[in-house]
Amino acid sequence: MDVILIAIYLFFCWAVAYAGKNTRLGFWGVLLLSIFLTPLLIAIFIVLFQPRIGRKN
Repeated sequence: MDVILIAIYLFFCWAVAYAGKNTRLGFWGVLLLSIFLTPLLIAIFIVLFQPRIGRKN
């Protein structure tokens, strides 16, 4: 049972890292953060800190 829960957790970490591969941290940085913190928290950060589409500085 524990192995299944760990596999599910790591899958969610991988999914969040894949979603954050184009961020400043990249795939591996997001993966490590999601493992040490939580994938849900990192996913929220990815969504909140995305650059706005069509906005120029």
